[in-house]
Amino acid sequence: MGKVIKFPTITEGDNIKKELKKHEEEIKSCLDDLQAMNDHIVELTISYEILLARLCEIYHIDMGDYLDDS
Repeated sequence: MGKVIKFPTITEGDNIKKELKKHEEEIKSCLDDLQAMNDHIVELTISYEILLARLCEIYHIDMGDYLDDS
């Protein structure tokens, strides 16, 4: 009887699909992180503006004088 040649059970296509899935999961994770950072930046900006407004109130500073209307 002849020699049996074993063919790989996992094809190149299957390997590519696995790699694509890994990339997909990493992209999703990064997008989730990005959304969390964006939310945090928005919160910080709001807090900053509130603190700045209070500081201007304490020192009787009209921020309208410093805003560029152009």
